Amino acid sequence: MTGIMNISSVATHQIGLVFGKFYPLHCGHIYLIEKAASQVDELHILLGCEQNRDLKLFQDSHMPRQPGVEDRFLWLQKTFKNRHNVHTHVLDEAGIASYPNGWQDWSDRVKSILDKHHVVPSVIFTSEPQDVEHYKHYFQTAVKLIDADRDFVNISATKIRQQPYDNWHFIAQKARPFFIKRIAIIGRSEFSKVPKQLANIYNTEYVGNGYVNYINCSYQDNANLVFNKSDYISMAKLHAERLHAASLSANRVLFTSLDFRTLHHYYQTAFQSSNTILQELEENYPFDLIINETDFDDCDSALSVVEEILKMVEKQLH
Repeated sequence: MTGIMNISSVATHQIGLVFGKFYPLHCGHIYLIEKAASQVDELHILLGCEQNRDLKLFQDSHMPRQPGVEDRFLWLQKTFKNRHNVHTHVLDEAGIASYPNGWQDWSDRVKSILDKHHVVPSVIFTSEPQDVEHYKHYFQTAVKLIDADRDFVNISATKIRQQPYDNWHFIAQKARPFFIKRIAIIGRSEFSKVPKQLANIYNTEYVGNGYVNYINCSYQDNANLVFNKSDYISMAKLHAERLHAASLSANRVLFTSLDFRTLHHYYQTAFQSSNTILQELEENYPFDLIINETDFDDCDSALSVVEEILKMVEKQLH
């Protein structure tokens, strides 16, 4: 009896496939994958990538930076980490004729990945009606359409690439930090309040000046502080940690009072040398906009300064 039950279990074990570029991952993709995962025992996502095509998609977009394969893979992994029946594979489409051509070569490439992982699909899930017959022909398996008319999630990756910040609410939560616009507004006294004001206006996060954060964390009496080289490194690392944490909940844009280029400049001025750690942070945490107090005249009113910076920020988002 036990043997019969095992055979029955194997016979009814359902395996589904979902294909996509996820460029970027959005709510429509998530809806498709969640619906599919609920109907099968295993769901295998094949993340398609092709260097030249992906670069052109980026060049034709208004995205601030190009997501790599590793970024898209990570978005999928983080989004479905609690879905233990969901598995993601990278599908390298190099050398295959571009869609809608190349179905034979493309399906052969897919099958080689499936064979490697001992995956025999029972069903393919898609939101693209024009692909149904091709899937049936080349994979000889059932195909199910999900939200083909975009009734539940009316969005496409193309629209998001063209207007990422107008379609922010459609971008997958785990993908949003990648697209956050980082803006540093650097100044003293009254000007230091501006990034906090902007963060309130945009309903987003503000990360304070790394110097102040480090002083508050590390010293009791800061009246006569003289920073050494290791202090600058500690400040930079703390600032990077805070920027990363804030980006997880930021709304389109993240404001701060210090960028790594400026901090590295302070270091170079103090010690007449560069630092590799600060250089790496400067390169790995690029800012989309850096505004200095010296960019404005002393006679400019607080209101006119804020209004001018608002125009700069809006230009970043459109």
